[in-house]
Amino acid sequence: MRAIQKLIGLGLRPYAERRGRQRSLDDAARDLEASGARLDAHLESKPDTPANREAVAHCVGIERWGQSRLRVALGDPFVLDAYHGYRPDAADGIEALRVAMAETRAATVALARELAVAGVDPATTVRHNDLGDLTLSGWLAYLEQHASREIPLRVRG
Repeated sequence: MRAIQKLIGLGLRPYAERRGRQRSLDDAARDLEASGARLDAHLESKPDTPANREAVAHCVGIERWGQSRLRVALGDPFVLDAYHGYRPDAADGIEALRVAMAETRAATVALARELAVAGVDPATTVRHNDLGDLTLSGWLAYLEQHASREIPLRVRG
């Protein structure tokens, strides 16, 4: 499984970095906000199935984990951990997970704006477990594309 993640990372890293280079931190915040609205619209009225709950819990966990990595650029200590501890409980139900996704995305948008206001260089790098060192703008592109790919693909009904 770890080898598969590394192979996926080889493809995702260049995409995230290429997308990130095209945007300022403020642009990334706007794009994240817009994609968050699309995600919320997609999640509206989806059935409360185990597969749907799992997909949303996964995306929320990844995004919260990514936020912890982005905060390193603001002075938080780097912790080499996995995303699992950031996941909400899938048993909370699809509506609670929809709210968690919206709140988590709003926090990512706020964090991107905080980085911009603080004047943090978007080329600052922070390690991703599978993708290696990612720039802040690459991280933001990664987080946007992750949920934008996973939720429409995996949340059905």
